[in-house]
Order: sequence, then structure tokens, then C-alpha cells
Amino acid sequence: MTGARGVPTDAPVVVAARRTWVGTAGHGHRALTEVDLAAGALRATLDDTCSLGVADDPADVVLGCCTGPGGNVARVAALAAGAGVAVPGLTVDRQCASGLAAVLVAAQQVRAGEARLVLAGGTESASRAPARAHRTPGGDVPFERAAFAPVPWADPAMGAAADELARRRGVTRARQEAYALRSHARAL
Repeated sequence: MTGARGVPTDAPVVVAARRTWVGTAGHGHRALTEVDLAAGALRATLDDTCSLGVADDPADVVLGCCTGPGGNVARVAALAAGAGVAVPGLTVDRQCASGLAAVLVAAQQVRAGEARLVLAGGTESASRAPARAHRTPGGDVPFERAAFAPVPWADPAMGAAADELARRRGVTRARQEAYALRSHARAL
């Protein structure tokens, strides 16, 4: 069944959106954990949804987080935001796409009729990310990032991989900037 403009009536929609400002590791957000950052944005979003009359309690909180300390960051952030003990949390790790994957999971819950309101997004704290090390009999060997692919597959760093993918798909810098500008104008 479709509604206005041919949009399916069960199509998930974003009714409120909040975010923190983006900082650099060791600077402005250095004293805040990924939970602190997420809880503030979740609380503000909850307040927005209540003022819009959407719902009082979300059915779930789904957050992407790949550099956190482990555990269920979404559940801890939901509790810290005051969402209530009945609201579960799900933490998604898809590396750079973790926040987007969380939004997709939330949309699937809404589309399936499992939820009316799901808070979703991503959270990271580069300043507070745990040190990573391979545990070896001779001692811990630190590493900057986890492997994304096993040997013999190529395993480029994120920036190099993004550049190569853009090149292969014909996504120029000018095209990316035009998309960002159009997206920002639409958001305003």
C-alpha cells in the first residue's frame, strides 16, 4: 500500500536527528567515552521525538561502534540517556559503515512491524579507543588497526581503499563535493 507521493506506508522515516561535533583524537572530546557522546545525542533525540508526539519510549537502540571497549555500547548508552531498562540495545561493528548499518537495522525493524520508533546511529571516541595488540608468547605486539582481509587478499588502509574504490567507480572529488553540498542544502 502506498501513501503520498507513492511512498510505501510502511516506509521508515527519520523523525529527528542529532549529533555531536566531530573532534580530533586527544582534543575536544578527549574526556568523553563513546557512551557519553552517544548518550547526549540519544537524550536530545528522545526529547525531540517526545515533543513531536512520535512515541515516548523507543523499541530499541541500535548503534554502530568499531573502536570502543567492547560490550554492548548501545545498551549502556541507552541506559545513560534515560531510555529505560525495558529498552534493549544492539551494537553493530561494520568498521567505517557501522553507523549506517545501524540505521539500516533500525529501518528493517520498523518496516517489519517490530518497532514504531528505534534510535539509531553511530558513536566512536578515538581518544579513548583501547590499545590494540596481538598477544604473543614473546610479548604483546601493538598494531594500528585490525586486518580487514586475510593473506593473500589485499588489505589496504581505509583511505587508500576508499580512493581506489572511488577511482574504479568514477566517483570524482567534484562529484563527491556536489553530493555533499546538495545533501546539506536539503537538510537545511
